[in-house]
Amino acid sequence: MDKIGEIPPIPDNPRMEAGHKLEPLIAEWFAEKTGYKVWRKNCIFQHPDHDFMLANIDRWLPGLNAGLECKNTSEYSRDDWSGTQAPVEYILQCNHYMAVTGADRWFLAVLIGGWDLHWCVVERDESLIENLITIERDFWFNVILTQTPPEFSHQDTSRLNEMYPTSVSTSIDLEESAYPIIQQLHEARKIKANVLEQEETAKNRLKAMMGEADKAYWQGELAFTWKTTARGRTFKVIGGRGNE
Repeated sequence: MDKIGEIPPIPDNPRMEAGHKLEPLIAEWFAEKTGYKVWRKNCIFQHPDHDFMLANIDRWLPGLNAGLECKNTSEYSRDDWSGTQAPVEYILQCNHYMAVTGADRWFLAVLIGGWDLHWCVVERDESLIENLITIERDFWFNVILTQTPPEFSHQDTSRLNEMYPTSVSTSIDLEESAYPIIQQLHEARKIKANVLEQEETAKNRLKAMMGEADKAYWQGELAFTWKTTARGRTFKVIGGRGNE
C-alpha cells in the first residue's frame, strides 16, 4: 500500500527519530574505534541491471568497497547481538545493499542501551543475493506493477487492525476457499502446543543440570541463565528470545 501510494507517509515514531539523530554519532564512534574512514553519500543507489532495486545507505567506507549500517537499540535487545552473527533481518538488509552497490562486505554498528557500541561484518553472500533478486523481482513485477496485493500474512496484524478498527454486530458465512486456511490454523495450533511442550521439557532438563547455578556455558560461551528475581528464578536462553 505504501509502494503504490495508497497510504500517507508513515511518520517517525520516537524510536525511529532517535535512530536518525544518533546515526551520525554512531558512524563517528565506529570510525574512531576502527580507524576506518566513513563517508556520507547523499544519493539513492540503484542496481545497474534491476532498476527496481534501490539502496539508501548510511555510510560508505572508501577504499574498502564496503558500507556501514548504523543501528540503535535498547538494552532489552542486547541478546540479539550477543553472538558473532547479526540478526537475520539485518543480514538480509546488508546483502540487499551489497547487491545494489556491488560492495564486498557491509559493516553493522549498533549502539545498545545508549552507551555500548558493538560492530560486526556481514560478508557478501552470492547465493543469498540471487534469492533476494528473485524475490524482489517477483514482488515488483507481480505485485507492485499489477497492483495485486499479496495474501495477508503474519506481518499484517497491525494493518488489519487499522483497516477494521471496530466490529459490528453482524455475521458472515465463510466460503469454501476458507477451508484450507481453517485446516492450516488447526494444524498450526497442534504443532504449537507440541513445540511448547518440547521447549518446556528441554528447559526443565537444563535446569536440573544447572541446579543452584545461575549460569551455564556451552563450549566456552554463555548459553543459559537461571537467575533469582523478584518473581522467582527466571530462565533465559542467551542469544535467543526465549524467557520463562
